Amino acid sequence: MYKIVIGLVIALSLVVGVIAAAAFTPALGFTFLFLIFAGVIGYQGYLLSALMLVFINTLAILASPGIANATLSSLAMLAGIFSVAFGGVMLGVKKQLALASS
Repeated sequence: MYKIVIGLVIALSLVVGVIAAAAFTPALGFTFLFLIFAGVIGYQGYLLSALMLVFINTLAILASPGIANATLSSLAMLAGIFSVAFGGVMLGVKKQLALASS
């Protein structure tokens, strides 16, 4: 069941990524939510899915024209969201390495 949800989130993330590149600003909000979701599932051990989500959503944010006129506070929020996403994936890798070495 959980893998089906992850697959649907990845598919929805691809759609939202294309929409975000077309300057649809609410799609960026979904992209931020998917980045947080990627950090959570990365911490839980679904590393490949988490890395795919981080990659897709990072490209969506970089390609979005709405990020060009961002303020300093919104960029600080973006840094926090990226730290959750990448931090969750890194902690998941650390957890998997600890399980493999024991």
